[in-house]
This record gives sequence, structure tokens and C-alpha cells, in this order.
Amino acid sequence: MIELKALTIISEDWGETVDDFCIFFQLDVGPKDIPHASDLFSFDVVSPKRLEKIIEKTNIEIGRGYLVMNDFNLNTITTIVERIIKKCCLDDFEISLEKLSKYFRWENDN
Repeated sequence: MIELKALTIISEDWGETVDDFCIFFQLDVGPKDIPHASDLFSFDVVSPKRLEKIIEKTNIEIGRGYLVMNDFNLNTITTIVERIIKKCCLDDFEISLEKLSKYFRWENDN
């Protein structure tokens, strides 16, 4: 069984308006029964306006590792991340991590 160990803002990139942002997060997830053990994932919270700017530069962007929201709200982000972790929580730790990697960028990804 896995649990959220830490959710940390790594950096913030705010545009000139409140609806233009990209916040970079690190997610530490680990087994419930082992303190201080965790695997690292990352994801970005972006506004639709910022996502549009990203797509203008790249022409395409794969959605894995992005949460898109109109107004930045840390409580909402925490709730969604906890919900995803709960959805991916299985008895097999490795399979749980693989399921999480469908939503977030896993540091073990090649």
C-alpha cells in the first residue's frame, strides 16, 4: 500500500496575468509501513493560457505529467493528487508505482 509522503512546489513561473502560470511539483510516494522511504514523481500545474503558449512553441504536448486548472488552488491540487494515489493503491508496491506513472512523470522513467 502506498501513501503520499510529501507534495512540494519546486518552482513557479507566473506570467503577467493571474491566469498565466506553470507550477512545478515534486511528489514523494512510498509504502505506508516504511517511514522516509519514497519514490519521486513530478508534474506541472498549468493554466489553459500557459498550455496554449506551450503548444504554440511545440505544436503538440503529451498530457502526462500535467494538471490543467483555471485558478491555482493548492487545496484542490492536494485533493486531486490524493485521489489519484488512492485510485492507484494496490497491495503490490511496484504495480502501484507503475499505475501512478500514467499520471505523473516518474524519476525511474527512461
